[in-house]
Amino acid sequence: MQLLRTIIIEDEIQSQIVLNNMLKAHGDVVEVIGIFDTVAKAVAFLREHEVDLLFLDIELPNESGFSLFEYYCKPHLKVIFTTAYNQYALQAFRLSAVDYLLKPLDRQDLKEALLKVQKLEANARLNEAYKLLLENLQGGNSRLAISHQNGYDIVETDDILWLEADVNYTTIHLKSKRNVTVAKTLRIFEDSLDPANFFRISRGAIVNVDSIIRLNRSAPLSVTLSDQSTLPVSDSRKDEFLNLYKKI
Repeated sequence: MQLLRTIIIEDEIQSQIVLNNMLKAHGDVVEVIGIFDTVAKAVAFLREHEVDLLFLDIELPNESGFSLFEYYCKPHLKVIFTTAYNQYALQAFRLSAVDYLLKPLDRQDLKEALLKVQKLEANARLNEAYKLLLENLQGGNSRLAISHQNGYDIVETDDILWLEADVNYTTIHLKSKRNVTVAKTLRIFEDSLDPANFFRISRGAIVNVDSIIRLNRSAPLSVTLSDQSTLPVSDSRKDEFLNLYKKI
């Protein structure tokens, strides 16, 4: 198997050394061919060399690592972000399904991220996924990039009817009459989607409140959605849901 030609963009020398040494343990997968402390230096290198994988620190001096995509954007380039971002921002990462490593770096997390990169085929929608990630971090959350083995499905949040839990997976039911299943728990979506538009009515379901066309008060309380799905509202969520429903 051909080695993944890899570069690191990281401004802290100690972090450069740590990551580079950790990657040496995966010499059968990656070959580090460059280490840079600014986006500008990395872009100049990228324009002259073929690179498969990029480890990108987000918080760089005087710039965000995301600025790289303003100067260089190639469909085949796979990116693993390294970040010390807070929990709120990490939710945007989880939604956009782009690989990331939380500092301080963990060897097992790095191994799993590299395995995912190996499975991920070059996909022209990868760049769009990065753009959606930036939108989510800036508070847009109007679209999601849902990862799967061969790339990404782009989902408009307005197109979502409801989300259904299945252990560690979530099935997203769309108005466009297709379903998308993703290896993420319902809790991740609950923490990340706008609570003014999406409400968890039970352990197994989150609904887009704009898709509700009927409230059925007969026991047990339930809602009917625009696709004619009827979903129960759990007793533990009943009062909070009714308060929200009064505001719709």
